[in-house]
Amino acid sequence: MPDVPSYDLVTLGEALLRLSPPGMQRLDQVHRVDIGVGGSELNVGCALARLGRRVAWVSRLPAGPLGRIVDGEARRQGVDTDWVKWVDDARQGLMFFEPGPAPRNTRVIYDRKHSAASGMEFGDAPWEELIAGSARVHLSGITPALAPNCRALVATIAEHAGGVGKKLSYDLNYRATLTTPEAARAALDAVAPHLDLLIVAERDAQNVLGFALEGPRLAEAVAARYGAPLVALTRPPGGDTGDLLLACGALREAPRYPVEIVDRIGAGDAFVAGLLHGILDGDLDRAVRLAAYFAGIGLATPGDIKFIAPEDLAAFEADAMGRLLR
Repeated sequence: MPDVPSYDLVTLGEALLRLSPPGMQRLDQVHRVDIGVGGSELNVGCALARLGRRVAWVSRLPAGPLGRIVDGEARRQGVDTDWVKWVDDARQGLMFFEPGPAPRNTRVIYDRKHSAASGMEFGDAPWEELIAGSARVHLSGITPALAPNCRALVATIAEHAGGVGKKLSYDLNYRATLTTPEAARAALDAVAPHLDLLIVAERDAQNVLGFALEGPRLAEAVAARYGAPLVALTRPPGGDTGDLLLACGALREAPRYPVEIVDRIGAGDAFVAGLLHGILDGDLDRAVRLAAYFAGIGLATPGDIKFIAPEDLAAFEADAMGRLLR
């Protein structure tokens, strides 16, 4: 293996090919689909890499053209995929996405069982060196839901990160089609002692983790139960506050940015990317505001990978958003 360089972030997870009907058609009526790439952890890594961060993504991909589509897109965004393990005679996970303008529902249909990534193991990459050489490690609750070996892998990486004092973030990222609340709680319990940052949607804190609170009190209760110094709570539109970041007892609130929703998929990953970008700069106030802004960009951008760019950061700094620039 090549020498391990230093990174701002190392992450791992499954990437899927996203198959979407053109326009707003339904899956039943189409004869061709648009192909994209997406996956929670890779989405986060791509956003950070596009902003100049050094990011490594670890996974398994099937040898052949489908795996090369994923690898090529990740590299195009600036993510280092040198630590991906290529597997012969394996399958690439798929996601069928059907947009649903109201009153239709937006639908996601997964075809990912027994994918190459579901076989990930600790020995696939030099994890001790990757963890030691990275400023942060990022994990999500999707990976432990893929298979028992993936659940063990996430727990082992968290233990190694905690053992060397490395900053570790975990996005609960609950998917009812992949796991159960009980299994999601068990996966979180395994990594919680090592966490620096826990990210959770308010609805999942209530429906999956079992809290009967909301807003600031909910963020405080999550921090008390899991012991994470930083807790980020994403909130639905119409709440009494925006997204929240609780940092060692100090609460920070993000503004609510006006947004026209184009695509809900990947917006939470954009939130995580904005949060981590600000945290890596050591500015927690900016981190939560940037997270909410990136989430807004995610909602207003089609596709899983949101193509966040330096000019978006410039618009954020200048408070010049939602304008016609020419």
